[in-house]
Amino acid sequence: MKTKGRFFALLLLLMGTSLLSCKKESQEENEMASSEDMALSESTFDQIFKEIDGNATEVGLKKAYPIISIDSSISPKTMTIDYGSTNFLCNDGNYRRGKIVVSWTGRYREVNTVISTTFDNFYQNDNKIEGSKTLTNTGRNASNQLTFNIVVDGKITNTANEVITWKSNRTRTWTNGELTKTWLDDKYTISGEANGINRNGFTFSTKITSPLNIDLGCQWRIVAGTIELTPEGKPTRTIDYGNGACDRLATVTVRGRTYTITLRN
Repeated sequence: MKTKGRFFALLLLLMGTSLLSCKKESQEENEMASSEDMALSESTFDQIFKEIDGNATEVGLKKAYPIISIDSSISPKTMTIDYGSTNFLCNDGNYRRGKIVVSWTGRYREVNTVISTTFDNFYQNDNKIEGSKTLTNTGRNASNQLTFNIVVDGKITNTANEVITWKSNRTRTWTNGELTKTWLDDKYTISGEANGINRNGFTFSTKITSPLNIDLGCQWRIVAGTIELTPEGKPTRTIDYGNGACDRLATVTVRGRTYTITLRN
């Protein structure tokens, strides 16, 4: 059913996003580290929440492993996805172990519903993932479109034991597909800001300067919009996702030069 799939799948779009690494035109380590660590943060949390959706559908609940349990006797209700203590190869090609815990206060479409996701000794591809994501249904805008506030406070410890932190506060607007039974025609726009600390201890910040257009029917999902990324002590660069084509290409402009980059899944 679409409602059940969306309920968990859209736990975290926003950040919607699958940002990539730039070519190493720059020789400045901090500049590259910020771009790469932002990309890792975006893609890691995005992949996790797509995995949540897959395990929340009726097919997912019938899987023998990972173990999925739902406790409706408490408030808010809670779903736990347990991958076990050793790496489990998921359908999306990522290895996971540990637990993802999801709680919700109401239905996805209901105003003021809060959906929260946390982690219990959880690893993806041997990177330890900590933190939380909170989605709040903020009702309908003047165009009668559902809107959501999404706050992420995350931490990634990579396989080299380097720590990356990531915080974002964004607004998601459901622009297409609300009335159909498949989530593949769902489209959203995303606006807001984020910041973090890269593996070398330097800060970076991002700002969506033109709303990101998210198309769930596109493998790379972000099909339009722009983001400004500012690494500590470095010039701001602009990432442009294009004008709507599902082509896994984007451009980065910095210091007056523009480079083409390839989006990661």
